[in-house]
Amino acid sequence: MPCTRWIIVPGLLLAIAGPLAAQDREIRDANLPHELESRLLRLYDRPTTRHLNGDTVIPVDEHIQGDVGAMGGPLRVAGRIDGDLAMVNGNVVLESTAVVRGDILVVGGEARLADGAQVLGTVTTYGPAADQRAWRDRDRHPAPDRWTFRAGDSRLVLRAGTNYNRVEGLPIMFGPSIETAGSNPLRLEAMAIWRSESGRSFEPDRMGYRARAEQFLGGHRTFSVGGSVFSVVQPLDRWQTGDLEASLGAAIFREDLRDYYDRKGASGFVRFQPLRALDARLEYRREDDASLAAGDPWSLLDRQTDWRLQPLVAEGSIGTAAADVTIDLRDDDDDPYTGWWINGVVERAVNGRLTRPGIDPVAGYDQQFTGPVPTSFSARTYAADFTTAFVDIRRYAPVGYASQLNLRVVGGGALTDAPLPPQYQHALGGIGTLPGYDQFEADCGARLVPASRVQDGTTQGFYPSYGCDRFALFQAEYRGRLSLDFGFGNDSWQENHWRNWHDWGDWDFDVNPSWLVFFDAGRGWTNDAGGLAGLSRDTNWLYDAGLGLLLDQLGLYVAFPLTEDGGGARFFVRLDHRF
Repeated sequence: MPCTRWIIVPGLLLAIAGPLAAQDREIRDANLPHELESRLLRLYDRPTTRHLNGDTVIPVDEHIQGDVGAMGGPLRVAGRIDGDLAMVNGNVVLESTAVVRGDILVVGGEARLADGAQVLGTVTTYGPAADQRAWRDRDRHPAPDRWTFRAGDSRLVLRAGTNYNRVEGLPIMFGPSIETAGSNPLRLEAMAIWRSESGRSFEPDRMGYRARAEQFLGGHRTFSVGGSVFSVVQPLDRWQTGDLEASLGAAIFREDLRDYYDRKGASGFVRFQPLRALDARLEYRREDDASLAAGDPWSLLDRQTDWRLQPLVAEGSIGTAAADVTIDLRDDDDDPYTGWWINGVVERAVNGRLTRPGIDPVAGYDQQFTGPVPTSFSARTYAADFTTAFVDIRRYAPVGYASQLNLRVVGGGALTDAPLPPQYQHALGGIGTLPGYDQFEADCGARLVPASRVQDGTTQGFYPSYGCDRFALFQAEYRGRLSLDFGFGNDSWQENHWRNWHDWGDWDFDVNPSWLVFFDAGRGWTNDAGGLAGLSRDTNWLYDAGLGLLLDQLGLYVAFPLTEDGGGARFFVRLDHRF
């Protein structure tokens, strides 16, 4: 099987891209971009990484199950590495029998691949040499004092907010961002938010803001305290799709993948990161919530189509305390091949009161609803006596050669029998959860009948609620690898003879896309059966299956619903992996 071509990433490009990633630590004296440095550190510090020094050979009959971190070189590989390979200040030479199932990253050296060598990932080289002494010190001094810290930083920032959406259009955030120097830096950020849907208005009541302060303590950036104040348009179920996907769906196809509500308030938090794999956070928030109607922002297509209605949320003031823990044992953040990723959140309402306003149904309800139209949706008050939880567990497991089985279990909702305010509910359906079904297909009856509300002399359309009080979702996918080779010209190379890229008489192009098959199952439950004027009810279990082709992060999929609730096959595109 032909080798994957090596890619030289220009130092200038990395020097520009590196500072954009927020890095906490640097290798001492290693003059590397922060993005590249972080990637090296993650690989080198993994407990399963095998460390090699100096002139080393991995023979043809050796099989290394895990990552390899080498230094000094040269490293000659004739055997197999089931992971990533990193080299600092040395060359990597892959013989024709070599197989590397991950990425190759070379700093201060070259990567040379013989004809027949196989690399399933990318090969990146960075010319300037790193400080070899600093990397040796990492082995001799595993304690936290091996780290040094960057100088301070101060800049004016202009960036997009969460995502382009049907409520605020494009949110643009601008303001100062400051980080002091030292081992216990103070981070400050104060952003004003201008919304394109507000036109040219810069009136304070039509703009938002987000300001945040975080002070590190203890000298090793493992502990910090901070707080924030905010006035933002908050997405519901943001975990289902990425911000870029949501933005493009709304801006191009007039199909917003999320619902939103208004949040204004303040918070205080403590954060603990004793290990790279563990991030724990405790936070208290006091906020005012309100419903937001859909606006009329620009879209490229279907401009004559009305935007989907927004859900009504419970309005008023609420105080909550939350614990959020993330455990990340994956081998790669963007495209994991093996490992676990676990996130768990528990949130308790401790004071305040929220009320979902009364609203009147309108004609033209969903054609799937065949019952009598309710005469009204009464107001509903929620006391601060509810507790919610959310858990997302992902397992990435290699299976055989160049294939993997990925599993995911997501669930959450009320831990008591009390109904939840709509902004704490969940809904399933659409490309992020059950792609064989419509967006929000499993919403416990929240969108069966649209309604209208008169506010400030304006009639606005809403759905009377958002979703279910509890939900469960299971996702599984089996992924394999394809290898396609296109070429012409003289290919009579001797074994271990390196290809000459200046010889225009030979041309070769390798593509290694992935294919996958997937299966999903999900369901929602309500704690308010018969509520919403008799519309609220549990959903059925929904199942779908499908096929996909991955070209790096871009995925082309087709999904088939497996129950009577769905229709025919659905084709969709993702800009990131499903999970």
